[in-house]
Amino acid sequence: MGMTPDDFWFCPFGLFFDLWECHKQFTGISKPKVEMFIDDIIPSGI
Repeated sequence: MGMTPDDFWFCPFGLFFDLWECHKQFTGISKPKVEMFIDDIIPSGI
């Protein structure tokens, strides 16, 4: 995941699990629970 050994051992568990889930979604191992697009987040009138 591009982390040095020191970055790995000193990162919080929550951050590591978030990065691990992003890695699995990027490689196609798992699918996101909810797939959102930028149009769903930012309204079109802005």
